[in-house]
Amino acid sequence: MEVGQNIVLMYWMDRARRDLITQTPKHLENSRGTFSLRSPNRPNPVSLATVTITSLDIANGRIGIDAIDCFDRTPLVDIKPWLPSIDLPATGLA
Repeated sequence: MEVGQNIVLMYWMDRARRDLITQTPKHLENSRGTFSLRSPNRPNPVSLATVTITSLDIANGRIGIDAIDCFDRTPLVDIKPWLPSIDLPATGLA
């Protein structure tokens, strides 16, 4: 890993509600199914974020990142390198 590198973080939204089948976001008038939204409130609160490394502290095992949509101390499940050969959507049909 190095500063400036993109990584994918998988984390567990441990404080999110898990009982909402539909939700009404502030920007919509009608409710929608939870799986059609990017809400943290989901039956399975596993979340992904692609972030950029801003600092590395190898001695203390810390990675600084640019931004993420979770609370401090949210459980981190996994870290993966972001690779354009794998993580960019395919263009065109096979």
